[in-house]
Amino acid sequence: MADHDDSHDHNHRHHHDHDHVHGPDCGHDHGHGDDDHTLSVQIANQIINVANTRLESGLAPEAIAEGMRHAAANFSAFVAYHMDPEAISDGRLLEEFQHMLEYYAQVHGGPPQEQQTPTGLHQLVNQVKDEF
Repeated sequence: MADHDDSHDHNHRHHHDHDHVHGPDCGHDHGHGDDDHTLSVQIANQIINVANTRLESGLAPEAIAEGMRHAAANFSAFVAYHMDPEAISDGRLLEEFQHMLEYYAQVHGGPPQEQQTPTGLHQLVNQVKDEF
């Protein structure tokens, strides 16, 4: 399981702790090699550091999270289009987003999720596709 913990800074704003511990149930696919997984976690940590900096500067957490979702959807769609277009059309990419979202929801204290249709992410992906 991942070792995530939210702590408070002096302004009582949540600061997202993003250290990640690998494990068989961590919610990530380890089939692509530990080096690729480690690199992706390092990149995620760098992006979360940017989000934390924006949070500390006073931006609303909801706006930061929405911006990160847009960026993740945009760049993921760009890479899929150029490297694996079927990942979007066959739902693999959407499935991966949902799996990660459900995993991190549990990490941050949410109840275990039943398998649901990815309507929110599906709508976001469609919205981003419509913008281009």
